[in-house]
Amino acid sequence: MRANASAPMLLDDCEVPAGLQLTDDGGGFAAMLNVVLPLFNLGTSAVALGLCRAAVVGTAGHLKSARFEHLGQSLGESLPTLRAQLATMQIDTDGLSARIDDLIDHLERPRDTTMLRVLETKAAAGDVAIAVTSAAMRTCGGAAFSKHMIVERLFRDAHAGAVMAPTGDVLREFIAKAILGMPLF
Repeated sequence: MRANASAPMLLDDCEVPAGLQLTDDGGGFAAMLNVVLPLFNLGTSAVALGLCRAAVVGTAGHLKSARFEHLGQSLGESLPTLRAQLATMQIDTDGLSARIDDLIDHLERPRDTTMLRVLETKAAAGDVAIAVTSAAMRTCGGAAFSKHMIVERLFRDAHAGAVMAPTGDVLREFIAKAILGMPLF
């Protein structure tokens, strides 16, 4: 998510032999909807899940190792509010994992709700990754900004995934149209 080399491509006077075409003439849009979009959304959602899991591990490590020397206790031992934040991060991460498992099940056994799951999963993954990494930033406090922790990088990467096309806002538009029985395009 840190770097993206995608760019528009224009081919002038380029003829692709029929045997090398990815789709029949005019079939690109259907391939994008039925092949590329589902796999891209699944992959992006999996990256978001990885960011969440790393944020939970990083936050837990910080809560175990950072100490109140005057109390002889770690932050995690001393502050129930921080433990509650960590628990919420874990719950949200596990919920995203279950959502991704559901999408995989839909892709393996397509049904009427498959496209809805494709759209919902990436939108939800972006929201969850931002929420979990934001909680990690708050829970780890000033240490989250230091070079010895990865929390700040996870936070930035979570935001990058949410704004990659199709963005969460665009996905919500498609989801609402699907619910209302309107054509997506």
